[in-house]
Amino acid sequence: MYIINILNSFLFFVSFNFYFVDSNSNSLKTYSINSEKLIELHNSYLNKKLEENEAFQLLINKADDLLTMKPVSVIDKSPIPPSEDKHDYMSMGPYWWPNPDTENGLPYIRKDGERNPEINQITDHANERKMTDAVYTLSLAYYITGESKYSSKASQLLRIWYINDSTKMNPNLNYAQGIPGICTGRGIGIIELSSIYKIIDAIKILETSNSWTEMDDEKIYTWFDEYLNWLTTSQYGIDELNWENNHGSWYDVQTASVSLFLGKDDLARKIIERAKTKRIDLHIESDGKQPLELERTKSWSYSVFNLNALFLLAYLGEHVEVDLWNYENPKGGSLAKALDYILPFTLNMDEWKYEQIQKIDIDSIIPLIQLAEKKINKNLYSDWKKKLFDGKEKKQIFNLLY
Repeated sequence: MYIINILNSFLFFVSFNFYFVDSNSNSLKTYSINSEKLIELHNSYLNKKLEENEAFQLLINKADDLLTMKPVSVIDKSPIPPSEDKHDYMSMGPYWWPNPDTENGLPYIRKDGERNPEINQITDHANERKMTDAVYTLSLAYYITGESKYSSKASQLLRIWYINDSTKMNPNLNYAQGIPGICTGRGIGIIELSSIYKIIDAIKILETSNSWTEMDDEKIYTWFDEYLNWLTTSQYGIDELNWENNHGSWYDVQTASVSLFLGKDDLARKIIERAKTKRIDLHIESDGKQPLELERTKSWSYSVFNLNALFLLAYLGEHVEVDLWNYENPKGGSLAKALDYILPFTLNMDEWKYEQIQKIDIDSIIPLIQLAEKKINKNLYSDWKKKLFDGKEKKQIFNLLY
């Protein structure tokens, strides 16, 4: 079988002039997705076993559309940060609105859960998300297919955002989620880079390609090292570390994933071990409720959002031998109980007793069930998956990765 796989791969390379991903090497190391599953997917692609896979087709269709995407940068924005340096990331707090009691609308007032469209006038947040999703999709498409057109595009987008001197973002979030009339930035703004773990896995994938160079690696590792230093030493970073709801959980996801990426396993282990007491003990009650999220105006959505962060931390913890999957806090709370509390309401949200001003997105719970099925209880969560989605999850790109 090994000889056949090598022969198929060689013929694939010669016939299509694609860059060959060595699916039998152990060099691929991702942190928030299963690298062994990616290698398996690559082999399945070479053996033409993905042609009817809907999630794979969705991934490739998205990747193909992204090949013509115009690169985005922090310097694209019109407003200039207080530093007068457009390379500094900048955004406005989404739930803050003009004050109706003052002539100039200042200081802005908070309406939790209601997004002020003014935030769209500063493009950094939207562009960062657009770039992250594109790079992630393209890198996955590259690894599975071996086609260098995807790795080339992903590398271009990364260089524009993180590496090129004329366009790169400075490694800080000093001006994230400012509030007109109150402040130019806040520690809370750190959550806007909550998906940076996807960039880290994309870089690890691109390191297997010819599109990504050693110089690229050197520069982007330097960027992430400086960013981690800012996260862990700045006052905003310390504020977010000590924030008690989902902000603290997502801060841990950022710092732990960046630490793993930089080879700082001891720091990652400390962060994830600390999450037992600082997150799970604090966030989850004996019956699975997350009281710090239930007080929000989108209580169900934020409960799912926080649990997504805690599940990611548990997955990252496997790399440093910290088990959050089976951890139970002194009150009896655990990741499993938090998920079990949420799930029944997906069938009847009329029974949800807390404020939820926005229609729930049931698809947001798919990653939780997928991981719980593999990490906590296969039979229980397989039944829930069938009950809620009846195969719909198989069309999700996430379904490919675990």
